[in-house]
Amino acid sequence: MTDQIKIAVLADTEHVSELFNQYRMFYNQPSDLEGAGQYIKNRIRHNESIILVAERVIESEELGQNTEVDNRNNRGLMGFVQLYPSFSSVSMGCIWVLNDLYVLPEYRQQGIARKLLQASRALAKERGIIRLSLSTAISNKQAQALYESEGYAVDTNFLYYDLNV
Repeated sequence: MTDQIKIAVLADTEHVSELFNQYRMFYNQPSDLEGAGQYIKNRIRHNESIILVAERVIESEELGQNTEVDNRNNRGLMGFVQLYPSFSSVSMGCIWVLNDLYVLPEYRQQGIARKLLQASRALAKERGIIRLSLSTAISNKQAQALYESEGYAVDTNFLYYDLNV
């Protein structure tokens, strides 16, 4: 068995949507698989985000043929990260907002989130992105420890505000 990180394409929409729906439910949103599917399809179709997925693959020696693990989403997908492009006027460069990071409960504590973060960083570097930005709940100490162990630093210079419209 090997784990791989890949960029999701339109053909992956159904499987990524299942993960995305579970991610939203983790944040106390009602299940909406159809809405999740449309949202993910639109992001991929219009190149409005980059979605990296962690996938577990069983090698041919293990099953007699090269196939993906059949889990509850029938794909072997273990988690995903979604990156949205943005810009920094001061730095005059492109940044990515790491907005969504989710790993299925049965795959947590196996380094999957770390691999997704590392793949995001490598892809950003490859594409000339100057910074990855993210936010997390103040109470989410586990995620904060992971981010900090991967080199993310808490911003102490700026306050961020939201306005619902």
